[in-house]
Amino acid sequence: MVRFLLLGPVRAVTDTGAITLGSPQQSGLLALLLLRHGPVPIDDVVDALWGENPPASAHSTVRTYAARLRQVLAGHPVELRRSAGGYHLVRHAADVDAEEFDRLVEQARQARRSGDVAGAASRLRRALGLWSGRALGGVRAEFAAAQRVRLEESGRAAREQLFDAELALGRHEAICADLGAAVAERPVDARLTELWMTALHRCGRTVEALDAFRRLRAQLHEQLGIEPGPGLQRLHQRLLQGGDALAVPEEPPAERPDQMPPGVRHFTGRRAEIDRLRRVLTEDGVPVAGITGLGGSGKSALAVHLARLLADRFPDGRIYLDLRARTGRPVSAHEALGSLLRSLRPGVTLPETTAERCTLWRTAASGRDLLVVLDDADSSAQVEPLLPGCAVIVTAARRLIELPTVAWQRLGPLSDEESLRLLGEIAGHQRVDAEPDAAAELVAACSGHPLSVRIAAARLLDRPRWTVSQIMAQLADDLRQPVVMHEDCKIVDEPIRRAEARLRAVSASVFRLAALADEPLRTVDDVTAMTGLPRPEARAALEDLVDAHLLEAVGIDSYRYPVLIQAFARRRAEEIEGPDRCGMALAGLVRALVAAAG
Repeated sequence: MVRFLLLGPVRAVTDTGAITLGSPQQSGLLALLLLRHGPVPIDDVVDALWGENPPASAHSTVRTYAARLRQVLAGHPVELRRSAGGYHLVRHAADVDAEEFDRLVEQARQARRSGDVAGAASRLRRALGLWSGRALGGVRAEFAAAQRVRLEESGRAAREQLFDAELALGRHEAICADLGAAVAERPVDARLTELWMTALHRCGRTVEALDAFRRLRAQLHEQLGIEPGPGLQRLHQRLLQGGDALAVPEEPPAERPDQMPPGVRHFTGRRAEIDRLRRVLTEDGVPVAGITGLGGSGKSALAVHLARLLADRFPDGRIYLDLRARTGRPVSAHEALGSLLRSLRPGVTLPETTAERCTLWRTAASGRDLLVVLDDADSSAQVEPLLPGCAVIVTAARRLIELPTVAWQRLGPLSDEESLRLLGEIAGHQRVDAEPDAAAELVAACSGHPLSVRIAAARLLDRPRWTVSQIMAQLADDLRQPVVMHEDCKIVDEPIRRAEARLRAVSASVFRLAALADEPLRTVDDVTAMTGLPRPEARAALEDLVDAHLLEAVGIDSYRYPVLIQAFARRRAEEIEGPDRCGMALAGLVRALVAAAG
């Protein structure tokens, strides 16, 4: 993904860093094409870059700039095309911060018109947060001056609208200093002074508000020879008379929260899952989507990725809450409801009982285009009180079957192709492509587990002189029988260890013992022979392991261990079951196979 920045120094950035754009005039050409949207004839480019006095070589220089930009942008989803109509930048999915700014300002205008002052303020804050300096910074082309004035006027107007919205929300103390600074920059801007006077009065500083009016009137007289407008005159009179109409709003509207954590770098794959979950979350009714999978499979990353993809669909905000099941000390429903309520109503007085908090939370969220992500849930009892009348994404290690309204999506392993792409995104495609067989073997050993692929890629990055084959050999040793557990392996083992700890005792024993045979495939009869369990109990244990994402069901009676998980289960069998019990299990399997062959 490429993002072009015009609201500050002109830049192009990707997930891995900034793209070097070259000379200021070359950056100017890029900015021009981004601002014009369609094809720009070469004569217009020359006029835009040099004005009325272009150099004799201007056309040739433009072609050179274009060729260099095309080279700079190679490998990214952006194309600089040349046609009879001129130069045209085809951006595909690339973003431009100036366009995002305009979208947010328009959304703020619509929100304010519909009475959603908090939503308008939130959008304006996001819009102004896109600025990083003077617009089109570093561009010295002729066209830049006019475009810079246009962009910066839009920025100033948005800032003024934000001040107005913040005052309507009763946030006069929070913005008073910023308003004062804005007035110092534009001392004859009557609207800014009006807003500042209101904020000062509400902060109990009415004398300073009256002084601000006198200073503005003096400067308007001196510079323009005019009096302040009638609106400002009326405000001045109301302040002199006490100004009850300027009182603070009694109860500010609900917040428009935007709490999503940063998305994971190099998010890869999961197209089918994204498409299904997107449909669930955007259909009629109250959509609740659930994501399950082994720890490290990317449940949280997918939930956050979805929330970011669907940001425009939920203009009233996005709330993220970590329910912390993985820590062994999950957040209680009572505590979680307190966090959710404070997200929408800062400063709210929280009811004492969980039932009252639940009622207040559902009232606050009802009817809002709001998305709530409840990450790492522990149980149905924890989640059920948190489900409001709006869209929700729940992530959990297992399906929470007591929640019938949730549409669950199971996250299985990444495909080999997706795993290789993820390995290359992190460790470098050139390095991975140089050893395709070893790279394929490496991701196969990772069993399509995203966390494991990321750890393997991190090893490659940390050992730049090692080949992929050498990393694979080291990993194979770690999987078979580590003499000293490598820190990377501990990280990969941790989610498997958590899943094992949640198993029933019988299922945990089956998980460990059934892994001892070399082949990853295991049938119900195999498990019966290895453990002595009756077939119904053996099948129930194997299905339990499928629900825990530790086995894959490949047929009615057949199950498969992922390579990574089988290696862990074998090590655990030696630790927990002991050599005698392990020997008995293998001997039982051998007897059953011999009997079946005879």
